[in-house]
Amino acid sequence: MKRSLLSASILITGVMFLGGCAAAPTEFVPQHKTETEVANITDGMIPQVIEKSVTYVQNESEGEWIVESSEITKWDVASDFDISDSVWAVTTDDATALAGFLDDSFKGQAATLYIHFSSDSADIQTNANGVSSLDITMNMTADFVFVCNGGKFNFYDVAIKTASVKPDGSASFNVDLGNGMAGDVVIPSNVNTCEWEDFLIAQSDTYLHMILFEDIPTFNVSSTSLYNGIWDPKISNTEIGENISPELTWDAVDGATQYVVVMIDDSWLHMDVFTTETSLAEGAFSSGSRGAEYVGPYPPKGSTHTYSIFVFALKNEPGKTTLLFDAGSNSVNKIYEGLNTDVDGNTGNVLAYGRLDGNFTNK
Repeated sequence: MKRSLLSASILITGVMFLGGCAAAPTEFVPQHKTETEVANITDGMIPQVIEKSVTYVQNESEGEWIVESSEITKWDVASDFDISDSVWAVTTDDATALAGFLDDSFKGQAATLYIHFSSDSADIQTNANGVSSLDITMNMTADFVFVCNGGKFNFYDVAIKTASVKPDGSASFNVDLGNGMAGDVVIPSNVNTCEWEDFLIAQSDTYLHMILFEDIPTFNVSSTSLYNGIWDPKISNTEIGENISPELTWDAVDGATQYVVVMIDDSWLHMDVFTTETSLAEGAFSSGSRGAEYVGPYPPKGSTHTYSIFVFALKNEPGKTTLLFDAGSNSVNKIYEGLNTDVDGNTGNVLAYGRLDGNFTNK
């Protein structure tokens, strides 16, 4: 009996000893992993590709992987980046925040900056400045239209030397506007391209807005003498021009017996041609007689004017129409009214019209 009790006691003690010597749970060792991540930044004027080496840490089993460190290993503009011949509009509540070369009188003034980059390809060279910005050398020019507080300033052939781009897509361009004006233009990341027409209207001193006959049918007019809304300099009556009439082509209109083509700069008539054709060859007209005359654009030095072509499709021979060639005091609305009444006094003579706008700058 004593032996049985002793054996049980030894067994219990052994079990307790073994239980007390069980291994403690292993402490979790933080896990790390490093991955290469590529971000394509499309916000802003200059798209970027940023490559990073990102290290993640996991602090508990089955836990979330958390970014421990991140380092930019490669930073460059997108391979398809091409800003040439593009148009942008930047709006701000503080003009001085947009253009660093402005004085304090512009502070707190709402402003819009229109930018048209030249068609010349930029000579792009990049350098990642640590992790703060991507510095770009770009030798190109642009035309600026700065609209602020009811005033407008045109800057032509602005030299753009460098740009500094942030990871969020915002950028700062170092520009030289000439006449001792230079500094930075700050472009936010939420900038957008704008329509060519918006830029041309903003740039022009003479764009025709009030057309009273917009409710009648329209047709297309095109010209090989016009590129992206800019008239070829050779049609101008300036020292760089040849004073030759532009090439024009338009759609035929059912029922039209003739077409009247006018080119007008605000109230100044540069062209009036009566024809039964639906196209005019380049250089077909010069200063001549009424209904077949042309004189090219010659705005004041340093100004931009819009030279609008109107082609009116007529049902019959028009009655009395006042056309003051190479002179002011014209009105496209009055020209329309004159053409809209035929030789017999019947109204509704204009079946349809086409319009083509182009700017010319006398730089």
